[in-house]
Amino acid sequence: MIQADIACPRARLPERLLEKLFNSSVQNLEDKVTEEHLSYVRNIKVIDGSTVSMPDTVENQKECPQPSSQKPGCGFPIAKIGVIFSFVTGAAVALCIDVLNTHDIKLARKLYSYLQPNDVLIGDRAFCAYADMFTIKKFDCDAVFRKH
Repeated sequence: MIQADIACPRARLPERLLEKLFNSSVQNLEDKVTEEHLSYVRNIKVIDGSTVSMPDTVENQKECPQPSSQKPGCGFPIAKIGVIFSFVTGAAVALCIDVLNTHDIKLARKLYSYLQPNDVLIGDRAFCAYADMFTIKKFDCDAVFRKH
């Protein structure tokens, strides 16, 4: 049971708990996907990268400093995220977070282990690299990326 301080409803939840809830939700959704939901009997996944801003705390500034183009004290820490979505459910099935100047392909390499055999991974040209196509194939998956 999650306990929260009534006086502080925005109390921070433990990161491990959030990770556990995310993984449990993902597994619950993926378990409900049947062959009739799939395109050509293949599970299509979509990969992309983005950024998120975070509260301006000392801890967040240490982990993910604000961009150097911003004046100190006038911006928020920004993190880079990589996400794999299920085409069938629309849910995020894998997520990783890193510092702002991390390239999408570096984030993607942390996410490939979440692929299941026979998945098809779709992404934009940021993910189109021969070494990554080879790695994805080793997971017994296929990939469709826009060429540079």
